[in-house]
This record gives sequence, C-alpha cells and structure tokens, in this order.
Amino acid sequence: MKFIRFEAEGILNSFRVPFFRTYHKTFFAPPKSTIIGMLCNISLKSQKDFFEILNKELIGVSVVINNISGKTKELWSYKTLKKGNMGKNVVRRDKLFLSAYIIYLQIEDDVLFKDILEVLTNPKNIPSLGLDDELVIIKNVTALNNAVFVQNNTNRINSVFLDKNIKYKVNIAEYDKSLKLPTPNLVPTKFTAFDSQGNRISKEVKEEFLQVEYMNCEVEFLENVESFVDMELDNRVIFY
Repeated sequence: MKFIRFEAEGILNSFRVPFFRTYHKTFFAPPKSTIIGMLCNISLKSQKDFFEILNKELIGVSVVINNISGKTKELWSYKTLKKGNMGKNVVRRDKLFLSAYIIYLQIEDDVLFKDILEVLTNPKNIPSLGLDDELVIIKNVTALNNAVFVQNNTNRINSVFLDKNIKYKVNIAEYDKSLKLPTPNLVPTKFTAFDSQGNRISKEVKEEFLQVEYMNCEVEFLENVESFVDMELDNRVIFY
C-alpha cells in the first residue's frame, strides 16, 4: 500500500449536501466522490473510470480540515423547463471562504499510484473541487514513506471519517482556535451508473454513510480502528 499527501486551498468552494434541494447546504470538507472526481478530471479520465475507482475503492481518501475562514451565501439563478425552457428559479447556496485541506490518498496499484502522483504535480486540467469555477490550488504533493507515515497506536484521529456505527467521543485540546465540533451529514459513497454491458444509465445511489467533519479537535473511537499517523504534521487519519 502506498500513500500520497497534498494540500488543496480554495477561495470560495461549496460541497452540496445532496439531499438539500431548494437550499444548497455545504459540507465543510469535500466528500470522497468530489476528491475522486477532481483526480479523474486532472488525469483526463472518463466517467467510467471515475465510477470504477469509486465503487471498487481503488483509492482510499482521508481529509483533515486545516482552515475555513468563514461561510457566506450566494443566490444562484438557473433555467427550468417551464415556459418553453425560459422559466427561471433561484436557489441559495452556502460557500466556504478560504478553505484549506490536507488530503491523504491510499493506493495499492503501482500504476495508478504513479499516475495520480504525476498529475497532482503536473495537472492535465485545471483543478477544481465542486463546480468547474470552484478552483483550488494543489501544493506540497508528497509520496509518504514508512518512516513518516506509520500505524497509529491510539484510537484518536483528527481527520474526517464515515460513521459506520462506531462509537466515539470528542476531545478538545486547544480552546484558542476556531472550533467546529463533529457534524454528521449523509453522503453517497457508491453508485450504479453503468449496466453490465458498459452502457451509461441513470445514476443511482448504491451505498451511503454519515460523513463526520470537524476542525481543531480530536475524535477518540471507543473500539479499535485502523488509522495512521503523519509524523511530520502530527495528523492522525482514517481512510474511507
């Protein structure tokens, strides 16, 4: 198993919680599907590649929220099918201001690992997390070796995780920083998008879990989980 660490920073980004329609509430961290989508986009991979990587779990991800300077809202106008496609509707969207993330990737396949490491350093397309205009800067791309990235000997983490019925508690270590306590929101993790013959069909959610995200605190699981420690940045992360 090989690991990659990189940083992603954006000015205004939004990661829509999918079950909010008239009001686009945002996750505070990009879901796995958004990260895999960005990787496929900068690699010029197809939609089929995207769903294969996601559904077969060819890449594990872990996200640490480094900073969010604030949250704002915008009004988004879009066309509807009413009045001969001339109708309009308006939706309110949350936008995160100056968000910064440390993202870890877990990849087993050597060819895929080399491909992703290369395109993170030299993207073939403009990187964005979310919509096409929600651009991000990718920096500090690093392949982590076994001396830097080691097995965690505690049950404490500070990365986003999926709640798969594992009990946990929150540890608050520093009170002088902007604090966001764990917040769960349902997120799709696998989809059905192609039939057995490889033809594109309407996308359906195949699996979903609660994504738990927080900032400047730790979560301690009350049972054993597989997690890792980044010795350089002192991040304790779990992959999903």
